[in-house]
Amino acid sequence: MEKTEIVRKYVERLIKSPINLTAYKDLDEAMAFLYLDSVLPVKSEDIGELFLDIGTGGGVPGVFLSIEFDKKGLLVDSICKKVHFIQQTCKELGIEKVETLCARAEELKEKGAFFEKFDSAVSRAVSKIATVLELTAPYVKVGGKVLLYKGPGYNEELGQSVNAMKELGVKLSEVRKYSIRGKDRFLLIFEKISHTPDKYPRRVGLPEKRPIR
Repeated sequence: MEKTEIVRKYVERLIKSPINLTAYKDLDEAMAFLYLDSVLPVKSEDIGELFLDIGTGGGVPGVFLSIEFDKKGLLVDSICKKVHFIQQTCKELGIEKVETLCARAEELKEKGAFFEKFDSAVSRAVSKIATVLELTAPYVKVGGKVLLYKGPGYNEELGQSVNAMKELGVKLSEVRKYSIRGKDRFLLIFEKISHTPDKYPRRVGLPEKRPIR
């Protein structure tokens, strides 16, 4: 199958899934706000050869990044039926570079040698910036990147994340503004500039309840 056909079939399965994976039910709208939103602001070199997708849900953005840029990705979500959907759908459509794991991001370092292993980490619609940085940065190599997809209200969150960035060893290197069907979107690109202390991420729930301040 052509790449565009694989993407379309994946999106069709997403919107028709009996488990609630997306609010979009129209195919063209879903193609725009799920697939296009995932790949439009990203460059191949942002991802490196191995990326991590935290809180992937039904595989967004990880599956689309893997297809678009032909990269290996580990897609992690704490809801196992969502992970099973990704596994089954990727198998049916011949998407071979996606691996999945049902786990909380906070527990990932206990699940294998994942600490500072990945060239990049991505996350879309998971939580506020300080929280998501704690759930992603510990798993990215020094010199790698964390890519966060955000809407127009990201500035306030960013202001509350200064100490988290310093503590976790990342800095904001670029903000890419783009538009999907007239809606402004932003890709925040953080560079990993120093090692993250191995106490991060903290135990389950703490990054959300008590973000690094």
